[in-house]
Amino acid sequence: MTTTSSSRSSQAALAETRPPQKQQQQSSEYTGVRLRQWGRWAAEVRVPGTRQKLWIGTFETDRQAALAYDAAVFCFYGVHLPRRRRFNCPAAPRPDIPAWVRVQLNVASVKAIAERHARVVDARLPPLVAAAGAGGPSAGGGASAPPPGDDRTDGMDDGEALVAGASAADESLCSVPPLRRRRRTSARRPEPGES
Repeated sequence: MTTTSSSRSSQAALAETRPPQKQQQQSSEYTGVRLRQWGRWAAEVRVPGTRQKLWIGTFETDRQAALAYDAAVFCFYGVHLPRRRRFNCPAAPRPDIPAWVRVQLNVASVKAIAERHARVVDARLPPLVAAAGAGGPSAGGGASAPPPGDDRTDGMDDGEALVAGASAADESLCSVPPLRRRRRTSARRPEPGES
């Protein structure tokens, strides 16, 4: 019995010397955003139709990370999100992506669009939020218009550079087939002899 009591005392000593368990990471109110150990906010999103997560990047504030997440979700789904998804900042403007670019988007270009969009929109967001609160044109809750005199210097309209800007190594590691929308119809298919 002395071995049992000695093993219990050694277990108690080990329990006292163990470092305390890590505190849980500070969570964000935004979807797809978490706080890294060194204090920066990280954003990531699942790539539709795969089990992959797209690492968007790290940002100074959780709002920037949330805007990047929103831009990536917009690139994948457009304005019509699946049932369980939502935008973190519904009143914030969305990236201006030409239709011909949306067909060619791969994971690397979605990441580039999301990072750039988050940094640009975060700098302009306080005036947009103030205008929405004052009953401005964006008070309806949809995507708001850019402020007057905005010459679109954020590069979002330069879709060709975004698609071509991804390096060949990035494309080989991260490329996915172009996103295609499936049309859901409630009508049944006609039988082979029917018209």
